[in-house]
Amino acid sequence: MKCANCGAELKVGCIYCSVCGKEAQIVSDYNLLEDDFLRNMLQEREDKIRKEAAQTALPRKKQGGQPTGAKGQAGRTSRQNGQAGKTASQKADGQAGRQKRRVKKRLVFAVAAMVLLVVLIAAIVLMVNHSRANSFDYQMGQANISLEDKNYRAAENYVTRALELKEDDLQAKLLLADIYALRGEERKAIELFGKVCKEHPDCQEAYQKLISLYAKQKDYEAILKLSEGAADEDIFGLFTEYLPVDPVFGMEEGVYTQELSVPISAEEGSRVYYTLDGTDPRQGREYQGPIIIGQGETVEIRAIAKNRYELYGNEAKGTFTVELCKPGKPWASPGGGSFSQPQEIVVKAPEGCRVYYTWDGTTPTEQSAQYTQPIAMPEGNNILTLIAVDKHGMRSDVLKCNYIYMPPM
Repeated sequence: MKCANCGAELKVGCIYCSVCGKEAQIVSDYNLLEDDFLRNMLQEREDKIRKEAAQTALPRKKQGGQPTGAKGQAGRTSRQNGQAGKTASQKADGQAGRQKRRVKKRLVFAVAAMVLLVVLIAAIVLMVNHSRANSFDYQMGQANISLEDKNYRAAENYVTRALELKEDDLQAKLLLADIYALRGEERKAIELFGKVCKEHPDCQEAYQKLISLYAKQKDYEAILKLSEGAADEDIFGLFTEYLPVDPVFGMEEGVYTQELSVPISAEEGSRVYYTLDGTDPRQGREYQGPIIIGQGETVEIRAIAKNRYELYGNEAKGTFTVELCKPGKPWASPGGGSFSQPQEIVVKAPEGCRVYYTWDGTTPTEQSAQYTQPIAMPEGNNILTLIAVDKHGMRSDVLKCNYIYMPPM
């Protein structure tokens, strides 16, 4: 213990400073252990003084009980010392009590301050936690941090809470779908991306990621179906790689007067299937080269292409007709006239045709004489009638030539 006035070390058992003479005071480094020690020390001092006082008071004054002479003086001195010791003890006890009360008061204040501080800290923590729990931005930020750390479960919890705070937020839904995909829960990711595509038909990111998931699963039919709901050209462009290109006929459908050779083209890497009888081309023949349509034929061509993802495109359909046309007239040389010398008549027929003729003015048929070699001109005034017949039985217009052959007499 130290003197509160001069700071000198107090001797054990002293209630006054041996340096400055001031009454001993408890300084700030006092503690409960020192308090107990002081109390015990003072108690021992008081007991000692009382014991000495009792021993000094043993001789009594004769007759009247009052001590006489030196002994009486000693008794009085002893009583005075006892009284002084009692007074010192009482002062020490009072000082210790006051000091103890001050220490207790300080302890009470310290404990109260500590409790108040703990309560304040707890309140602040609760306020911060409440604020964070109800902050959309905080939840999204923590979700992204967890995602970077590959803590997908924590990231999902943060995003789920963010969606509870703002249920229609597009970015939160996209992030949650990404988390599902990263965790291998592709079905959940597909469902959520599909929902986003319906709610936000202009969201390219949702379409692109959904297409990637379908492609990963090789569900190209789902990609084809998804393309039907594409909102604009930019969205539709995301499907270009997967969509089959429709086959194209190399000529327009219609009526023609000559034999046709109809080509069909398609995207590189695709296969084309077709039919000519109006049935489903998916069950038809694979296209290998141009389709021939002859004279007098009417053909409906149905064609469809299948790309490398085994997806069928739209069907191409066209009707082609080649009409039967009568052939041109045959040609004869000489083509008529008057002659006095013998003549041979040479006939030329249109390509692919046969020529029939008569000399009696009637129209030739396929039962009439067929031209196979030059015809000798008969005498007199005669008319040669000719027709050409093609392989389809179509007849040309009639050609008539008048020959007058009068040989000299």
